[in-house]
Parts: sequence; C-alpha cells; structure tokens
Amino acid sequence: MRRGLKLSGLFLFLVVASACNSLPGLRVLTGQENSESVADNTVSALQLVMADKTGLTEPTLIASADRIEAASGDVDIIEIRSDPESRVFTVNMLFNPPAADTSTMEGQMAQYNALRRAIELTWQGTMLDSEGTDVLRVTLLAPQSIQTLDSGESFIGIVIADASIDRAAAASYLAGSRSLDNFYDLIAQGTLAYTSPTSIELYEGHPNHPMFMLPTDVQ
Repeated sequence: MRRGLKLSGLFLFLVVASACNSLPGLRVLTGQENSESVADNTVSALQLVMADKTGLTEPTLIASADRIEAASGDVDIIEIRSDPESRVFTVNMLFNPPAADTSTMEGQMAQYNALRRAIELTWQGTMLDSEGTDVLRVTLLAPQSIQTLDSGESFIGIVIADASIDRAAAASYLAGSRSLDNFYDLIAQGTLAYTSPTSIELYEGHPNHPMFMLPTDVQ
C-alpha cells in the first residue's frame, strides 16, 4: 500500500504536473508538446549565435563526463565544472530518454525512471571530483535540432528540470537502495530541490559542444 501511495504521489508530482501549461519542459520530454514547434516558436523570438566552444569544462572532468554518458546511454554532458567560490558542482546535460509510449502511465514512468537514473549516475560519477563542494546541481535539457544558414545543423537545449542536493545527502542516498520511491522521498522531504521552468527556458551556459547555439544576450 505504501509503495502504491508513493508511486501515485510521484506520478502526480511529475506526470500530472507535466501536463500543465506551467511546465513546458516536461511536456516536451513526455511528448505532450511537439519539440519542433517549441523550438521554432522559441527561435523565431530570439537571435541566436554559435556558443563559445572553449566552455568552462575542466579537462580533468572530461573523463567523468565520459563515464556518466557511457553508463546512462541517455545523456550528453555539455558542461561540467566546479565553482570553488559558491562551492557548487554543476553538470548540464542533454537528456534524450529511450522511446516509450508516453500516452500511458507505464510509458511516462519509464521515462521518469530514465531521468532518475541519469541524475543518480551523475551524482555517483562526480562524487570524487566534487570533493570540496557542498552542492551538486544537475540541469537536464531536451535537445532540439535547428538549421542555420551559416553553420548547418546546430542545437539548442530546452530546460526540463533543475535538481540540486547537498553533496552529503547525495552520498547518503547512493549508499542505500535506489528506486523511484526513494527518489521521490528526496523531493517530498525537501532534500532534493527539483524544479521545472514555468515557461520555455533555453540553456544559457558555457558548453563544450561543437554545434551549440545560445541567445545573443548571453555571449
């Protein structure tokens, strides 16, 4: 019974919420909104330029990014860095979950399980590299291809969710049993700050990605 209630709570928190107009990133993720239409509408209202390819990703962290990508199979990390001043370890990733019938509860739960696993693997894969920081922050982005006149195919990232947790709390979670139930507990208890934009939001970081575009005003 407890498991059923918790899964129902998670479903209401993530899936029902994703159907609301206030969470466009999750609607894109679950297929409830056409990502191409979102991209077209967003791009038409913005002036985009190719991002600075130098990025802020530290070379020593590239190996960690590669391991996370290999373990997940659903993500492409475009930015990973440690900020000694704020003591926050940041990972920004494109998230492309496996195909599922998102018209069913089972299909949507499968995609959220993939999202959960991507976040958990990121915590696990950066636990050593994040020593000296207090917070692990993971931002998931829905990748969207766009065509440019001068650079051919490029990409933008639509923010799906931002997940922040104290590093010590992440370590404690990883030492226990990992499941959708326990992941939901982190959110319900306020241990994991999990938010989704209330309007279409594009990634505006410093990517190490060969074909990424950002709004002009963040260059």
